[in-house]
This record gives sequence, structure tokens and C-alpha cells, in this order.
Amino acid sequence: MKVMVPRWVFLSTFLICVDGEEEVSRCTSIDDYKGINLSHSVCYLSCLSDALNRLYTNGEKKLFVNEEVYANASRILDDMEGKAGESTKYLSVISGVMEGKHDKLEKLISYGNEMGDLVAKVGGLFSRVNESVRAVRKEIPEALIKANKYYTAIVEIARTVWDDVKAVSNDEGHECKKGTPKGVKEFSVTCSNQTCSLSNGVSESTPPKYRGGCLQIDVLTGSGSVSECFNLPRGKLYRHGGVNFSNDVLKWPQNYANRFQITVEVQKIFDPLIALFASGLPPSVLLAVAVNVTSFYSRFKGVHSNFTSVLIDTNLTYNVNSTNSTI
Repeated sequence: MKVMVPRWVFLSTFLICVDGEEEVSRCTSIDDYKGINLSHSVCYLSCLSDALNRLYTNGEKKLFVNEEVYANASRILDDMEGKAGESTKYLSVISGVMEGKHDKLEKLISYGNEMGDLVAKVGGLFSRVNESVRAVRKEIPEALIKANKYYTAIVEIARTVWDDVKAVSNDEGHECKKGTPKGVKEFSVTCSNQTCSLSNGVSESTPPKYRGGCLQIDVLTGSGSVSECFNLPRGKLYRHGGVNFSNDVLKWPQNYANRFQITVEVQKIFDPLIALFASGLPPSVLLAVAVNVTSFYSRFKGVHSNFTSVLIDTNLTYNVNSTNSTI
């Protein structure tokens, strides 16, 4: 997988340096300790944003399929119940005036019972769909909003990490002595599979696997500082943009103008989203339910057609008008 990113440098280790000594980080740590190149950090960030994008897309599809299957099943069930009800009403009227036509009455009763059975089956399927769509309507919209919020914030981080993230020793200060930056140069990074534990998707059975449930990106080389010229506008953007709106899961220290350290609480992002997106029936199950509903409806229409044909053949169709039937 290749990713185009603003030109910055990063790679992965679980060690950070404190007062010259190595210390195990609480999180999966991506830093430049001992001169390690940091360019692969974009792979870790892209992994998270891609996973959030997939969750959003699948959640949106789930919401749509639930609503579509619900509307279709509801329409079908209403039609079946209406026709079955009219048939029952008609049977109650003519059953006493069909002397000598018991065979036809028995056929009508049999067809009526068969229609009732099919209505019950579709009613049971509709109950499952109704329960699913209620759960989805309750949980999925909130999940979509959160997923989009976190996705926007992480993408914002990736696109605003500039050339200066490499512990410069000759900081230009606030003034940007070499001139105001005019743009961001992008370059291609080849990402290995080990940078993304979410490449096969995320679910309750496959939660994100990160040390301490988080991901931390640090500049540690030399003084551990970055250019204030770049970092001040970046910090301002983070404090007033997507990172600020997601400050429950994204930690950006605001006290240091020349420090680059950001922590992504991966577990806090994905655990609630996985639970919310698990609400309701998945599209594959719903589509199978829709096929069964359609099949039962087709059988029902055939039985109802037979019921109507027998009625017409009894020469008692004048009773239809007396019952206000739509048969």
C-alpha cells in the first residue's frame, strides 16, 4: 500500500528516552530515537483513518439496507394482512349459504388457512426486521457522527505534519526567518503489513491491537524540539479544528511551541464505535430475510388467486359487494 503524505519523517519502536535512559512507552510508540526514520508513522495514521472510513461506509450501508428491507417488508405484510382479512370476512358471510357445495367451501377454508399461515410467517420475519431497524435508528446515526469526527481529526494530523518534524537544532523562532511556508510537499511511503493491525477490518471479535490501547508519535532527537515557525500554526489549527473536537481521544500538548507529541487513544475510539455499529442485523442477514419475505409473498399471491377463482366459480360473487370486499 502506498500513501501520499505531507513530507515528514517517522518509524516504530516501543522505547522512549527519558534523561538519556530508555523507558518502555505506555503506548505503541513511533519516535525518532537514535536517528530512526519516522516516515512510517503516516502508515499507522492512515491505518486508523482507513479503518474509520470502512466503519463509516459499512454503517451507512447497514442503515440504508435496514430501512429498505423494513419498508418493503412492511408494504408486503400490509397487503397480505388486508387480503387475508377480506378473505376471512367473506368466508364468514358465505359459509352458511353454500349448501351442496361443501367441496368448494373446504377448498376456500383450506386456502384461507394457508394464507393465514403465510401471513404469520411474514409477520415473524417482519418482527425481526422491525426490531433491527429500531436498534439501528437508535445507535447508527450517533456512530456515524463519531466515526466521521475522529476520521476528520486523524486525517488533519496526517496532512499537517510538515518537513520540520525532525528535531531541528537551528530553530527559526516565531518569525520564520527564511520566509513564510507556502505549501506542503508530498511524497510516497510504502507501508508494510506490520504497521496496520486493522487491515482486515475491525469488529467485536477483532478489536484494534495497540500497546496500552493507544498510539504515540514523538520527536526525540537532539533537543526533542521542532520548528516553532511551523509548529505554532499547526498547534493553532489543532486547538481550533478537528483535533480539538476530538480531544477526548487525541492528546496534543499545548504548553510547548516547539514540541511535537501527539497521542491517539485507539481503544477509546474503536471500542464504543464497534459496539454501536454492531446494533441491528447485518445487511447479509437482512437481504436473506428480504428474499424469504418475497418468496412467501409470491406463494401468498398464488393462494389468494386460487381462493378468488373458487369464489367466482361458486356463482356467489354477488356477496362480495355486500361485504365491501376488495377481492
